[in-house]
Amino acid sequence: MSASSVYSLWLQPSGDVAFRLQERINKMSEKYETPAFAPHITLLGGLELSETELISLTDTLAASLHPFEVTLTKAGYHDQFYQSLFIHVRNNKSLNAARDRACQLFDLEDNGYMPHLSLLYGNLSQNEKERILNITGREFYITFPVKSVVLMQTEGRPREWRKINTAVFKLK
Repeated sequence: MSASSVYSLWLQPSGDVAFRLQERINKMSEKYETPAFAPHITLLGGLELSETELISLTDTLAASLHPFEVTLTKAGYHDQFYQSLFIHVRNNKSLNAARDRACQLFDLEDNGYMPHLSLLYGNLSQNEKERILNITGREFYITFPVKSVVLMQTEGRPREWRKINTAVFKLK
């Protein structure tokens, strides 16, 4: 990929939590004819350096972090394709430190961060989103460990996205 590609850093669940979230995303995307994607929390997006530089910086980031837990809380939605329907992530010191460190390493300004895990991408009406939440529920309170950061090439449609690198956090 050229330096003009767009990349993101993701935090992903694993094991049973990942399986259950992936099932939910797949069922919703099939029902509403929207793109399916892997469950993730975007730590940083819009990265446009070369893959070689990004892999090196991702490895450096992971080496400076320890595993931590994140908790999914209540559902929400926006009038944006990629934030159509999501679950908020409870902010915590470790997540904020990871975000701060990533912004510092990748030389990006932190212009606000709303950690979330998307459930559905698409252009659905507010009424449709409310109806979905009335069926699926609005509260989740799922906690899972984050042990790595994933560098994803996120240009184009979700089915074209690809994993470039997984960098494991150092153990405590």
